Amino acid sequence: MLFQIGRSTESPIDFVVTDTVPGSQSNSDTQSVQSTISRFACRIICERNPPFTARIYAAGFDSSKNIFLGEKAAKWKTSDGQMDGLTTNGVLVMHPRNGFTEDSKPGVWREISVCGNVFSLRETRSAQQRGKMV
Repeated sequence: MLFQIGRSTESPIDFVVTDTVPGSQSNSDTQSVQSTISRFACRIICERNPPFTARIYAAGFDSSKNIFLGEKAAKWKTSDGQMDGLTTNGVLVMHPRNGFTEDSKPGVWREISVCGNVFSLRETRSAQQRGKMV
């Protein structure tokens, strides 16, 4: 099963995600703030059969079903010749220490690439230089 997530309301998006602005009372309060969520932020692929894995990949598909990254997104060629990249604003994940329990503590934030690789955070969210592969 594949789910596409992002701020775009175009048909390829299954779940539309929007920023929240502290103190805003309505959507009109947030109109002037630039979004930190990419139009086609990420894809999540879930297996319905054992071992029931879920994988997350940055970026997404445009209306032609091609992978889409913005002009300002960091892109590079991997050692095996494949293209990889990061969304302009990044797709960040954090796995809590002690798992998902009452004793959970925040873990380390990581960034996910188009190919599903995991990196340490960039110096800034939109920096062209990727973090170290984890």
